[in-house]
Formats: sequence, structure tokens, C-alpha cells
Amino acid sequence: MDTKKAFSLISSCGFFLFGFTSIILGSALPAIEKSFGIDHQIAGVLLSLPTLAFMLSAVFVSAFSNKFGPFKLLAGGIVIITGGLTVLSIGRSFWLLLLGSMALSFGTGTMETSIGIGVSGMNYRKPGGALNLMHSLFALGSIISPLIVAAFLVDYNSWWKPFFVALFGGAFLVAFAPLLFRIPFVGSNQKATHFKKEVFSKKVFWLILAGVLLYVGYEIGFTSWLSSFVFETKGIEMRYASVFPALLWTGIFIGRLLAGFFVDRLGYELSLLFMVSIAFVSFGAALLLSSPVTVGIAVVFAGFGFSGTFPTLQAILISTMKDGIGFAIGMFTVAASIGGAISNFFVGFLGHQFGMMAGVLFIMFLIFLEIVVVLLIIRLKAVVKDA
Repeated sequence: MDTKKAFSLISSCGFFLFGFTSIILGSALPAIEKSFGIDHQIAGVLLSLPTLAFMLSAVFVSAFSNKFGPFKLLAGGIVIITGGLTVLSIGRSFWLLLLGSMALSFGTGTMETSIGIGVSGMNYRKPGGALNLMHSLFALGSIISPLIVAAFLVDYNSWWKPFFVALFGGAFLVAFAPLLFRIPFVGSNQKATHFKKEVFSKKVFWLILAGVLLYVGYEIGFTSWLSSFVFETKGIEMRYASVFPALLWTGIFIGRLLAGFFVDRLGYELSLLFMVSIAFVSFGAALLLSSPVTVGIAVVFAGFGFSGTFPTLQAILISTMKDGIGFAIGMFTVAASIGGAISNFFVGFLGHQFGMMAGVLFIMFLIFLEIVVVLLIIRLKAVVKDA
């Protein structure tokens, strides 16, 4: 197997496992709250702290990617993921749940950031298409995950069983991780200080960071709280409510498969505007509708609108940055982590204080701000093109 195929295979399987594990906590959240006797505000902290570990992993990869290379760091991330899943599978206390979740997030953050740097180094002909197709596997894992949660969620204390299922996926990736050590990587002799100035001087860089912060905020926020939202405000039974994230990620999966083909043809910026606009309209419909069927349809369309934003923003970043791509992608992941942490905390806080509808309205506000950021990116690109 050549190096590009080995990297693509491990990255795609890694994204599948990433998607599978990232949805479990949100899908099982009503059961976890009941099992440990916690309220929405504490649950928001439980969802937010792992995103800080995710952020630290991005800083770690940015600092060491030039020295060790993204492929060795990717292998390390896979091992950490498997360790986190082991803790989640055997632990039965709230603190072990928190510890395992943070280890899992650190591992997935290391993996995602390393893959982004690896894509830039593998010289894919169409990086936007490659990233969208890889992220499609994330979406596929996110579709299957809530179905597994629903199958195992026979009582409140069964929340850990889907993590045990995911542990087998982690062991599978560990078995293939040695292939990554065979992929050559030539680092730059430049220190971070040489290219930070160039990266920070680009206005589009800051807009991309704002875009990914907002996107991960509303994607993780809606994914994490969707089951609780439809359980509390739509009167849907807990076991069936846990399936709704699968509907969201079905839309994301379909969208990313299609985005893998049309993003490079239509253009990154117009693709973003098209998808975010669909997300805003569909999200509003999900809030207003009351029938479980119509809410489910609106959630699928919202997922389609969510689908291509993250990989397309990452593709714009890769195509824009000439030097310091490892540092830039690390900052990209840090911004994403901050967005996830802020969103989960505020949705939990607002849900505790004013009800879940207030928390979900905060998510809709983030989507509106995303439209503003995309319009600013389009305007900036037009100005640069005319200059």
C-alpha cells in the first residue's frame, strides 16, 4: 500500500471513529443526567471541559508537528483515543466519565489537527474534495452512533455501553498505526516566529478563525443538546429523542458527499454561503414545528446546511497559507475548540435558567453570525481579486 492510500485509509477510519465517539455523550445526555443526578448547567460543564482538552491538543500539535511530523503525532492521537475509550468503558463514576471524555477529546483533537497538516503535505490535487470526503466518514460515524445509543439505552445506567463498542474501533486503528511511521515528512527549518507574522497579517485568516469558531459552536451545540431539546420541548420519548442526532448527521453526511464534488467547482465562498443559508432556514423551521416527523425532516435539512462548512473553511486556509500551515491549522483547531466550549456552556446555562428553547435560540444566533462572516470573506476575496 502506497503512503497516500495508507494515510487516506487511516484518516478516513479515524474520522469515522471520531464522529462515532463525539455523538455518544450528547445522545445519551438525558440518561447521564438522570444516572448522576446532574442538571443542565453541570451537564454543560461536562460537555465543555473536553473541548478545552481538544484545544490543548491543537496547541500541542502546532508546537511539535515540525519536529515529529503530523504522521507520528496522528499515531499518538490514535493511542490516546483508545486509552480514553478504555476509561469510559470501565469507569462508572462522574469523575471517570469526565476524565475519559477529556482524554478522548485530546486524542481526537490530535488526530484531526495532524490529518489537516498531513493533507497539506500529501499534495492532494483537490484538497477541498479530499477533506469533504474524509469528513463524510465523520458524519457516517455520527449517524450510526445515536442508533447504537438507542439500542443500548435500556435504562439510565447503560450510557457507557456505546463507548465499549467504540473501543473495538480504537483497537483496530492502533493495529494499523505503525503504517504512519513509514510516511516521510520533511519539516521546515524556520521557527514559528518567522511565519507567525505572515499568518497573523492576513485578514482572511482571522475571518476563517471566526467562521470555524461559530460553526463548531452551533454544530456541537445542536448535536449535544438536540436529544434534550426534543425530549423536553417536543414531548418525544427519551429513547427516540436519542435518535435525532442521527437525523442531523444524516443530512451532514449527504451534504459532505455532495460537497466533495461541487465545492471545488462552485467555489469555496459561494458554497459556504449556500450551505449556511440553508442551515439558518432549516434550523428555524425545526424550532417552530411541533410534529416529530416534520421536526425530523427540518433537522435533516439543517444537517445538510451544516455539512460543508468546516472542511471548506479548512480548505480555504490550506489554499491561502504558503508558510506556517502547521501553526495555522493548529490555531484553526484552537478556535474550533473555543467555539464548542462556549456554545455548550451557554446552551446549558440558558437552558437551566430559562428553558431549553432559550439555549437553542442561542445556537440559531451563532448561525446568523456565520452568514455575516461568510459575506465578509466573499467581500474580502473580491477586493483582493480586484486589487
